[in-house]
Amino acid sequence: MKSQQQRAEEKRKEKLEEIEQQVRDGTLVIRQMTDKERAKNPPKPRQPRRGRGR
Repeated sequence: MKSQQQRAEEKRKEKLEEIEQQVRDGTLVIRQMTDKERAKNPPKPRQPRRGRGR
């Protein structure tokens, strides 16, 4: 029986493979943001990771 973490990792890999296939097929284009888009949507600060507090 697989753990929740293992199932989540498999699902993530499947999604990444699907994205890669779409890029190869030309149905999905990944591009860099323009300076104007970057100014409008600045990167969000990362949330600190929580430890396992018990």
